[in-house]
Parts: sequence; structure tokens; C-alpha cells
Amino acid sequence: MALAREKVTLSTDYLLFPETAIPEPHWEHEVEYLYATEQIRLLIDSFPNLKTVIGSLSSRLFLPGEELTSAAKPFKDGNGFYENYNDAIFIDSSENTEMHIKSKLVLGVEKVPFISSIPFLKKLSINLGGTSGGYGTTDSPTLFYSKTGSSVLAPIICYESIYGEYVTEYSRKGANIFAIITNDGWWDDSPGYHQHLAYARLRAIENRRAIVRSANTGISAVIDQKGEILDQTEWWVPAVISAKVSLSDQQTFYVQYGDFIGRVMSFVAPLMILLTLVKSLNKTGQRLSTK
Repeated sequence: MALAREKVTLSTDYLLFPETAIPEPHWEHEVEYLYATEQIRLLIDSFPNLKTVIGSLSSRLFLPGEELTSAAKPFKDGNGFYENYNDAIFIDSSENTEMHIKSKLVLGVEKVPFISSIPFLKKLSINLGGTSGGYGTTDSPTLFYSKTGSSVLAPIICYESIYGEYVTEYSRKGANIFAIITNDGWWDDSPGYHQHLAYARLRAIENRRAIVRSANTGISAVIDQKGEILDQTEWWVPAVISAKVSLSDQQTFYVQYGDFIGRVMSFVAPLMILLTLVKSLNKTGQRLSTK
């Protein structure tokens, strides 16, 4: 909050915090009672047009008789079930908060494949920065709508940003600016966090959307619609940056048709392999007949 106050002005539209920035695990229905939420609302009292997106780890309590999901976990005492989420919370001057639940989970960290069929695989789950085990997901991207302007923001959490076609769903639903929040701390000082930033540049190019990116210990950045980095922070340095970005409603070819080339080649490749085998067999047959 101290860093935020260095840059926030009356003309600031959005304040973006990293993934899991709220340090308090909480029930989703109690988000308004968090100290972090209280502090953000105090800031918004001074800057009424401000809209904040912040990452958290929340849990949902299943009511008696409510249908359970595949990620539901029983309490140790056997009384009830709950589900954990990695989410992005949207807070503005209205009374209610909104939430986007992470859809694309990190395999081996937030999601272990086949865990229902092979339960012992849960023990192989990797704990990286406090986000381990099976998490609940949402079926489709969530948009955050501005009540004071024309912006429609796409909250993209960490690993979601590497899925090109998934990100285009935000554009098709009407998002005109992207916000990526991520915790890159577990990469340490390696090529990993650089590559993660590079993926964000690809998403900007594919969708022709400006991107604001908040990365815990990694590289926070502002990226324009051509994938050019306008400003960025250094690795492992506490910092805050501000920038003016453009909104765009453009529907690119990639947004409309997705990985078109990949789908075409998945059809063409087997035909090429078959053609190669047929030619090889013909040559073998010709050599045998000559002998």
C-alpha cells in the first residue's frame, strides 16, 4: 500500500497487485472483512475512480446438500467440505467485490492429474510459494467492468497467460485491456521469469490488447498492443510503475479463429507421413523387382 500511494492520483483508473498478494487465507464470503480489503477501500475513499485488482487465496464452504466438485475436500473432523481457489479480486467504489477464479492451474503444483484414480499422486504435489494441492477452477474467463468508464478488464492469473486460445476468449467476450497478475518468486533468478514475460508479449500481439502485468519478485511491466514493453521493473526490487495505455476492441484473425495453422497442420501432417511411407514402400518394391 505504501508503494501504491507513491503513484496513485485522482486520474488513476486501475491499481494492480500481484497474484496471492493478500497474505490472509480466507473464506470467499468473508473477503469484505479482511484487513487488506479494508486498506484498499480506505485508499479508494481518497481516489473514488480507482479500481483495484489483487490476487488472493480463498476457500468456499459447501453447504449441506450442495453438489460437490472434483476439487472438494473434507474437513479433518468429517463435518463438511470445502474447496480452495487461487483468484483475483476486483474492488472499486461499489459495495460488492467481484472475483475471477483461476482456470488454468499449474500441473504438479496446483493440480495433480488423475488424482481421483491414483490418490497417492497427491503426495507428489510440489509446494512452491504456498500454492500446492488441488484447486477449484472456473469454466470460463471472468471480466471486470468499470462503473466509471468504458474499460473492460481481463484478469489473467499467472499460468493462464501461456494459453493463447484461452486468452482470446477474453477478447471475444469484450475485454479491451488485459491485466496479468503472477507470483514469479519460485523461479528464483533464472530464465523462467523472463520467458513468462515473453509469453505476455505474445498475448498482446495476438489480441492487439495492451497489457499491464504485476509480478511478485519477477518483472512487472506495461506492454502495448504491438507487444512492445513501454516500462518494466527490475527483478527482486520493490517498485511501482504507472503508465497510460490504450483500449482496443479489435478482433484479430487469431482471436476469431485461434490456432488455425496448428489445426490445419494436425490434419496435413499425418497425410505427409503417409505419403512418405508410401513413397518409401514403392522405392523398396522397385529395388526388389530389379533384383
